[in-house]
Order: sequence, then structure tokens, then C-alpha cells
Amino acid sequence: MKPQGWKTRGLVSSMVLAFSLFTVQPVRADDAKLSSWAILNGRNITETDLSTANNGQTARTMHNQVYQARKQALDAFITDQLLVDEAKKRGISRDQLVQQEVDAKIPTPTDAEIEQVYNSNKERLGGKPLAESKPTIISYLKGQKRQGQMQDFVRSLRRAAGVKVLLKPPPLNLTLDGAPIRGAATAPVTIVEFSDFQ
Repeated sequence: MKPQGWKTRGLVSSMVLAFSLFTVQPVRADDAKLSSWAILNGRNITETDLSTANNGQTARTMHNQVYQARKQALDAFITDQLLVDEAKKRGISRDQLVQQEVDAKIPTPTDAEIEQVYNSNKERLGGKPLAESKPTIISYLKGQKRQGQMQDFVRSLRRAAGVKVLLKPPPLNLTLDGAPIRGAATAPVTIVEFSDFQ
């Protein structure tokens, strides 16, 4: 149970990741599919092999993970730029802006909130009495509230700046061969239900 705060180190890591993901030299689709990713018993394993494995599930997972990493890095970069730009507008430092708009607006946790967290987490707190656990709980609650306050503030900055994210998620190409189908195969709309019966 650790406080979740705005971590500069995490932001820097995200920005480095963003830089690496966005500056990779473009590779032609044919080259990527033909280049070897591994050699197995003298046979080259390529992206094409992965794209057909598990009915394409492996490739979809890889593309989705790359998209999620790019989106996370892009969001972190946008957030940082919004904070820097807003601080410049106000003639203060980024840290001062966060102090004014986030830290100063975090309400002190109430006794009821502290008690509720304590009662729900007695085992995690090692059975310590409430008085001994109180500073840890207050720190945890303030961390949560700080995260929420930061998100609200950044959301308002994004609205004011008219941020538009143009990064698109990878297309979902479904193969329905052999799948049970109800209705006409030529219908203009297809609804797919994903179920897990395990």
C-alpha cells in the first residue's frame, strides 16, 4: 500500500521510450515479414510465421502491446508539455504549478476514511494498532487523492489546449472461418461475441 504520486523518473523513462518508439526507422512491410527473427533447426522464423500462429493471436498481441507502449509514452509526453507550457504562461516553474494546482488542493483524509482503510487492510498492516498505522494510511490516501487531482488538472489542460490524439490502435482483423454464425453471411454489420468457457 504505497502512495501513488507524480514520478519524474517514470515520466523520463516514458519519454525515452516514446522517443525510441517514434524514431525507429520505417521498415517496408515485406522486409519485416521476410527478415529472420530466429533460427529453429536451420529454419528461419519470420514475422509471417508469428502472424499465422494461434490464428494470428500472437501477432495481434504484439501489435497491441506496441500500440499501448506508444500511447502511454505519448500521453506522458503530452502531459509534460502541457505542464511546462502552463507554467510558462503563469511565469512560474513546473514544480510550483504542480504545488499550486495539485498538492495544495489535496484534502486531508478524514478520520472515517482512515478507519475504513485500516479496517479493510488490518492483515496487510501486520495487525498494528490504528494509532501506529495512521501515518502510513494518511500517506496512502494523500497519494491516491494527489493522483486523482493531477488527472483532473491535466484533463482540464488537455481540454483547454484542444489536444487531439491521432495515434490509431491496430486494426482488429478477425477470421470467422469455422466459427458458428447466425444470420445471413452477407449482412452489412457483423457482431462478434468473445466468450471464454474455461
